Amino acid sequence: MQQLLARVRESWPVRAWQRYTEMRGPVLAQGMTLQAFLSLFAALFVAFAVFMAVLGGNVALRDAVIDSIASSIPGLIGEHGALDVEQLTRSSIVGWAGAVAAASILFTAIAWIGVSREGFRAMFDLGDPPASIVLLKLGDLAVGIGIGLLVVISAAVQVVTQALAGALGLEWTAQLLGVASQLLLDTAVVLLLYRFGGRLRLPAKAIVPTALACAVAFFGLKQVATLLFRGVENNPLLAGIAAPVIILIWLGFIMQILLLALAFVAVSDTGRAYSRLVAMRGIDARLTKERASELLEEVRAARRDGDDPARLHRRLAKRHR
Repeated sequence: MQQLLARVRESWPVRAWQRYTEMRGPVLAQGMTLQAFLSLFAALFVAFAVFMAVLGGNVALRDAVIDSIASSIPGLIGEHGALDVEQLTRSSIVGWAGAVAAASILFTAIAWIGVSREGFRAMFDLGDPPASIVLLKLGDLAVGIGIGLLVVISAAVQVVTQALAGALGLEWTAQLLGVASQLLLDTAVVLLLYRFGGRLRLPAKAIVPTALACAVAFFGLKQVATLLFRGVENNPLLAGIAAPVIILIWLGFIMQILLLALAFVAVSDTGRAYSRLVAMRGIDARLTKERASELLEEVRAARRDGDDPARLHRRLAKRHR
């Protein structure tokens, strides 16, 4: 019995959960959730103001973008949602007042990425990345812009593929294509957040499957949240508060999934080796992806050969000073 309990304690899921709790994962997820909730509406205001000014004349693309956001965040946009479509499409940053408001809102929006970076890196027991606060904020802004561009690109691809399916008489594939595009979009967003938001230079073989698993989990949560929202949207007592409450709960689960997925990576051989490499004077900011992969393989080989970890780390640190 004791051997069985010991094997359970040493299993990958248990070790990942222990890492998640030891690194204050639930507390960090709460902070990320609140910041994401405050940033969500601000980011949509600025994003739609820019989108309507640049591509708003394309009705098909505009409707596809709205549908993509609505399907990504249940209860956000729609008749009983937190935001009205007409109000959203009338967003504008023209004029001094609009520009000042947009700048303030944008600062609030990108703050979520900074809070998320702390949580992402905490799963690997890492501190702040070696960069100035100005460069970090500019990077956060770029991540936010990147997420917006991914949404537009995904919507454009969906419009083209659905039109092509209709021309070929394959309308039955429209729903399947929609699910596939949503999974790809969510995977790309998670990769963007991990790599450039969290400044984690993990190998693709570790981070890509993790991002895909997050996307699949998000899809399941969206279905549950959508059913929950539909169940209360016709209730006059709950309709007024249902959308923001459901969005807040949904975001809480999303943030926990993002952190818990990284905890699984952190307790793996690749994650432990990566943490050790980064701890040696922040070399993740200077290594190329190819060189980092070589060093990770060198660490794994040394462990297999029984080399002393402390001696190996000192040798690698001297090499990369």
